Amino acid sequence: MNLSELRAKVRLRLRDAVKPYLVSDEEIDDSINEAEREAAFRALLIRDKTSPLARIEINCDETEYQISPRIIDVLGIAADSNANCAFTGWTLNESTLILDALPAYDDVLTLDCYRLPLRDMEDDDDEPEIRAIHHDRMIEWALSLCYLTPDADLFDQAASDRYAGRFAQNFGERLSARTMTNHRSKTLRAVMSNGYM
Repeated sequence: MNLSELRAKVRLRLRDAVKPYLVSDEEIDDSINEAEREAAFRALLIRDKTSPLARIEINCDETEYQISPRIIDVLGIAADSNANCAFTGWTLNESTLILDALPAYDDVLTLDCYRLPLRDMEDDDDEPEIRAIHHDRMIEWALSLCYLTPDADLFDQAASDRYAGRFAQNFGERLSARTMTNHRSKTLRAVMSNGYM
């Protein structure tokens, strides 16, 4: 489904298909883009190791590197110099990848990460980056946001809550910032098997 088709579905479910509209196209488009970001965040729908966001140039005199705000979490790292060997000894915070030690030489790291969509949809023929199977359910968040519009003919807290609940059933509850911070801490763990380490 493209942006125009998603917008038409939102309008149909809002019963806002006749001009003058209660909600502008721009407001609906913003809500649809927010819905895609929210779905990608909650359900970790976009896994990436090939886009430019997933690559970081490192040098031997620096341990901290800025990451894109679109990156939700990093599962693993590989260095271009030895792509078959997992890179260990790093921590991720809200905006920075922190290596535990200075690199031995300049290199490029490839992040295996979950991220938000690369860009918002703007043109009518733009399509969401998440898989098509999620498009119908994604618009429930857009509907929830539209029903919060401060307008006497549209505002409906109960409808907003109902659509937000349906969205959460499909994509999960949003994790708190504290939970995400704790989850991002990639401390080394020992794995025990039959009492031996």
